[in-house]
Amino acid sequence: MTIKECLTQLSAEDLTYVKEYCESIRPFEVEPSTTYEFNGEFSDLDGERIGAEITLSEDHQIEDMFCACGAGGLCVHLAAMMFDMEERSTLFFSSCLAQQNLNVRG
Repeated sequence: MTIKECLTQLSAEDLTYVKEYCESIRPFEVEPSTTYEFNGEFSDLDGERIGAEITLSEDHQIEDMFCACGAGGLCVHLAAMMFDMEERSTLFFSSCLAQQNLNVRG
C-alpha cells in the first residue's frame, strides 16, 4: 500500500483531525530521504518526545511503520507524517535525490 492509498482509507472526520493536528505542530516537516526511511519526532502533552518511522520500498510501497506513542496501527503521528509527505511532495524529492546519488556513484 502507498501513502496516498493509506490516506484515502481515512474517514473524512479522521482526515480533518489529521489536517488540524498537522497545523498545530507546524513547522513540522518530514525531510526527503534517499533511502526511503522517514523519521518524525513529536511531543506528547507532557513534552515527552515521541519517535515515529515510515519505511518505503523503492516503488513507494509501505514496508514498515512504527510510532512510540503506543496507539498501534495508523496513529495520528504516522498519519501526520503521511499527510505532510503528500502535501510537500516528499517522495518526489526523495526520488530525485536517490537518482542523483546513483548518478554520482555511477
